[in-house]
Amino acid sequence: MTIAWHLMCEPLPNDHCCSTSISCIDRYTYSKCNKTSVATMKIVERPDALMGHIDALVSIADNYKTEIGFWPRSRLQQAILRGRLIAAVDHNNNREIPIGFLIFGGVFPNGRIQAVAVAQNHTRCGVAQTLINSIVAKLEAEGYLAISAKPAKDLHSAQALYQKNKFEVVRTQPGGKARNREIVVRERLLVSPSLLSPLETATRSIIRPSSDNASNLWVIDINVLFDLVKMRRTQYLMATGIFSAALDGRARVVVTSEFSSELSRKAASEKHDPLFEVAKALPRLRISAGTQLQSLADEIHKVVFEVEKPSQADTPQARSDCRHIAECVLGNASAFVTSDGVLLRNRRLIREKWGLEVVALEDFHEALSSTILQEDFEPARGDGFHLVKIDASTARKLAKKLTDVSFDESCFEENATRTAGYFTAAINDDDDTVALLASVAPDILGHPHRMLLLVDHDQPRAELVADTLLNQAIDNVGRSGFSLIRLADTPGQIIARKVALRAGFTLDDRRYELLKAALGSPITPSRFQKSADQMRLVYGDRCSGLLPESFNRFDELLRTNPDEFVRVEKALAPTLIVSNCRRVSIQPIAQTYAAQLLGTSAQTNWLEQFEGVFRSQKIYVSSGRSKNRFVANQIILFYESSRTGGRGSVVAAARVDNVVTQEKSKISEKEMKKTVLDGVERYSTSQEVTLTGFSSLLRFPRPVPLNELKRIQATGTQNLQTTTVIATEAAQRIFDLGWVDGY
Repeated sequence: MTIAWHLMCEPLPNDHCCSTSISCIDRYTYSKCNKTSVATMKIVERPDALMGHIDALVSIADNYKTEIGFWPRSRLQQAILRGRLIAAVDHNNNREIPIGFLIFGGVFPNGRIQAVAVAQNHTRCGVAQTLINSIVAKLEAEGYLAISAKPAKDLHSAQALYQKNKFEVVRTQPGGKARNREIVVRERLLVSPSLLSPLETATRSIIRPSSDNASNLWVIDINVLFDLVKMRRTQYLMATGIFSAALDGRARVVVTSEFSSELSRKAASEKHDPLFEVAKALPRLRISAGTQLQSLADEIHKVVFEVEKPSQADTPQARSDCRHIAECVLGNASAFVTSDGVLLRNRRLIREKWGLEVVALEDFHEALSSTILQEDFEPARGDGFHLVKIDASTARKLAKKLTDVSFDESCFEENATRTAGYFTAAINDDDDTVALLASVAPDILGHPHRMLLLVDHDQPRAELVADTLLNQAIDNVGRSGFSLIRLADTPGQIIARKVALRAGFTLDDRRYELLKAALGSPITPSRFQKSADQMRLVYGDRCSGLLPESFNRFDELLRTNPDEFVRVEKALAPTLIVSNCRRVSIQPIAQTYAAQLLGTSAQTNWLEQFEGVFRSQKIYVSSGRSKNRFVANQIILFYESSRTGGRGSVVAAARVDNVVTQEKSKISEKEMKKTVLDGVERYSTSQEVTLTGFSSLLRFPRPVPLNELKRIQATGTQNLQTTTVIATEAAQRIFDLGWVDGY
C-alpha cells in the first residue's frame, strides 16, 4: 500500500490560538490505495476542541490497554486540561473524526511521550508518525532539550517506530510486576531554540581546530629578550613563560630582521656579546628588505607618529618601531609583542588599518594561559559513586569498556612533554565505571581544549555523574582565561550529548563534535574590553560574534529579550554578565551551608555528600517570607556570614533560574536532591519555604570582605544580616574586586 504525505502549515485565526507557543496547525494530506477520496488530517491541541472528541479518544485508548496501559476517561480529560494531549483528526466533509492521539509530559527541559494510540481502521497510514513529528516540533519550539519514550521490549512495531525517529536506546529496566515486561528507555535530542541564540551562526563558523591566523607567529621586540636575561626585571617570569611556551611548541615566537639590526647597534661596542649570539639564533621572519617594506614603514610612521605627533616622531627608535610593524604585517604575524608606549596606545588604529595585533608582554603571557591546564581535582563521594583521578593509560582502558564504537584516542597521549591532560572517572560501589571524562589542553595557542565524555547508560546515576564531570571540566578550562572547548560527539553517547547541550554546547553535525566558549570570569563594563581583546588575540576575528561591539548592547538585549540574554550568558559560561539594568542582591549564607552548596571550602570532604553538591543546577532554601526577595534572571551574591564562623566576605555568585514557594510537606524528592539538606523544617517558622533555583555558579578567586563592601555602599541598612538588593554599579565593583588579582 502506497501512502503519500504532504505537509502544510496555516496561520490560526486569533480566536483559535492554542495555549502553547505554536501558532499554526499542521495539516497533512494523505491518500490511501483503498480509498478513492483524499482526506485531510490535522493536528488538534486546543482543550475545548479535544473535549468535544472525548468519547472517540476513550474508544481508541480502550483498544490499546495492553500496549499503553489503562487510560480511562478521567485520565484523558486530565491530560487534555493540562495541555498534555494532542490528537490527529480526519477532517473531511465538514466532519472531524479523531483517528489517533499522543499524550506527553516530562519536566522541562526533558519531555516524555507517555502514550501513542491510533484508531484501528487508520493504522499503517502514518498517523503515529505525524503525531511524533508534531510533538517533536512543539517541544523544540518551547525550548526542550530532549524527549524520551519507554516502550516495552516486546512491542516490536513501537520499537521500530521510535528507532526510525532517532530515539536512541539509553538503557533497559524492569517493568511492572503484573506483566513482568522489560522496558526499553529511548531518548531523542531536540534541536532547541535555546541553542539558537545570536551566537549560533558565529559559533558554528568560528570554532575551528586552529587559529584563522595561519602563521600563528608571535613577534617579540628586543625588550622581551632583555626581560628574559635580566632576572631582576619585574617581567622576568612572564618572559620565561613565553620562551617556555615557544620551546615546547605552544606558540611560534620569532623576531624581525630589524630586531637583529637594533641589537647590533646596542652591541657594537662589544666584540663578543653572548646576548647578541642568542638573538641571532632566534627564528626570524623572512621578509625581503625591498621598496614595499620601506613604503609600508613610512606609511605607518606617518599615521602613528606624524599625525599623533608624539615626541618620538622621526627619531631612530620611531623609524625602527615602524619597520618592526611593517615586517609583521607583510609576514602575516599574529601579533607584535612590545613595551613601546606609542605603539601600545595606538594598537586599535594599527589593528583596524593593517590587521595586526600589538600587545604588551603581559597580554601575551595571559593569552598563553589558555594552553595551561588548570586542574584542582578533589576526590568526592556521592550516593552510590565516587570520583577519582586516573592516569592516561587507565583512562584509555576504561574508555574501551564504556563504548564499542571508535572514539578520540588522541586524548590519551601517555608521553606528553608536559601536563597536557587530566582524566577523571566516576566509580560505583561495585567498582564499575559509571563515566569517564578526559580533558586535554591545546598543544598550540589558538587551538581549542579537547574533551571526551563517555557514560555507561545502564547506571542509575549516569546523568548526574556526567553533568558533574563535564561542568567541573568546563570550570577548570574557564579559569585559564577565555577558551574554546571541543567535546567529541561519540555515537551512542546520548547522555553525554544531553548534558553538554544543557551546559551551553552547540552541536556541529558536520564534524561530529560539540562546541563551546568558556570565559571563566564575569563581564562588567570595566572588564568587557579586556575579555574582547583576549578573545580576539587568541582566536582572531572568527570569535568576533561571541561578544557585541559594546557592553551597552547587553543592556539592550536584557531589556528586549531576557531569554536570549540568558542563552548568550550560557554560551559563554562559566560567566555572569553584570548588565547595567540587571537586578543584583546579596544573600547571607552560613559557612557550613556555603561549603557544601557552593563548594567554597578548601578542605576535602571524604564523607558521602548530598546530590546537590554535584549538580550544576542547585536550590537554595530560605523562609517562605523571602519569596519576593528573588526574581528569575537576577544575580545573587553569596555573603559568607562571619556570625557563623565564615569569612565575612562575598565568596560566590550565581544566576537565579526560578523562584517558587512550596509547602514543606509537598516538596518533591527531585527538588530535595538539588539541595544539600536532609529536611527544610528549620528554614522557616511557617508552613512554607522558598526554593530558589540557581546555576552558572562563579566562585570568587578573591573573596570581597565586609570592609570593602561598606566602602562601596553595598551592605544596606542591616549590615547584610538579611537579603539586600544593591545597585548594579556596586555589584559591578564587587565583581571587579573579586577578580582583581586574576583574569
